[in-house]
Amino acid sequence: MLLTHYCSCLLCTGKDPGHPLSGVTAAGTRVKRGTVACPKDMRLGQLLIIDGSWYTCLDRGGAIKGNKIDVFVPSHAEAIRRGIRLVEVEVVR
Repeated sequence: MLLTHYCSCLLCTGKDPGHPLSGVTAAGTRVKRGTVACPKDMRLGQLLIIDGSWYTCLDRGGAIKGNKIDVFVPSHAEAIRRGIRLVEVEVVR
């Protein structure tokens, strides 16, 4: 899958960081480091293993289509630094 990174800034989310719903995931939780935005064909709460680490699909995003996932990091600089890469994602049933 294509792995990208995002933060809560306007560039990454399209939402004003001061908006009351900014930082709230599609699952209704607060976004935090490691929150994963997944394509709509994955259910919210789905467990994933990426590079040996466990993650939970808790968010959606307009840019998350097809074979792509997006992992939250706290700053835009970190999102840019971590970049985009292809990873193997194990979906835990």
